[in-house]
Amino acid sequence: MYKLATFYGAWKYEFLMQARRPWLWITMGLIELIMLGFMFRTPGVLDVVLHLKNAPLLVTTVYWTNLVNYLLPVAVAILIADRLPRDKRIHVQEILTTLPGSAGARLFGKYLGNTCATMLPIILFYLLGILVIFIQTLNAQVFLLAITTFVTIILPGMLFVGAVATAIPALIWAPVFQFLFVGYWFWGNLYKPRGIPTISDTILTPAGGYSSRGFFGLTVFPVDHASAIDGLLSILVLLGLSILLILALNSYQQWQKARQ
Repeated sequence: MYKLATFYGAWKYEFLMQARRPWLWITMGLIELIMLGFMFRTPGVLDVVLHLKNAPLLVTTVYWTNLVNYLLPVAVAILIADRLPRDKRIHVQEILTTLPGSAGARLFGKYLGNTCATMLPIILFYLLGILVIFIQTLNAQVFLLAITTFVTIILPGMLFVGAVATAIPALIWAPVFQFLFVGYWFWGNLYKPRGIPTISDTILTPAGGYSSRGFFGLTVFPVDHASAIDGLLSILVLLGLSILLILALNSYQQWQKARQ
């Protein structure tokens, strides 16, 4: 019970701290505007948006979910990467280690609080698109489909990205991680295999291509074939790796503390 209180306290603190950062909303807003600009400059897209009622509701919802997950996870990683190094730089980490409560519960609270807060602009952007679909189709089923596609396509990958962006900057300089992550995202998620080895067509990709193709039959990511089992396996692998990363980070922090 005490661990739960420690977890909730850390989650609430980190969530509010991250949600109040002006750069979170500025960065996400700019990237979302750029995405919309590219979309509407693509020939035929505007006409499709104005006639969404002529397209199958499931197809429209799944494609929108895929598009939201195309670049925004990169912004999530960049915005989370500096949180743990910042605590260490301003000596907040040393203060937290003196407080009662489980260090592991506090770390998980920090990780999930930061990740959830960083996803707020994405959720609002996603809901805006769903609202446009609803206005065009007047089919309330889109909201149920939106929840389903968000939970299966976007959420597992975002949790994985949040875990990576929390753990890896504890080992390397945050700007280096941010630079490397941008390259990784294009190589390991968006690049269609053409002779250069990549994991973009494996269940390890957090972009959601496997769950999208496996559960709904279509995706914009380079995943040509996937079953529902493949989609479920991809989700479980991403969630499992997220937990392992935070557990490994907690062990590393405890080892550092013991050395001091």
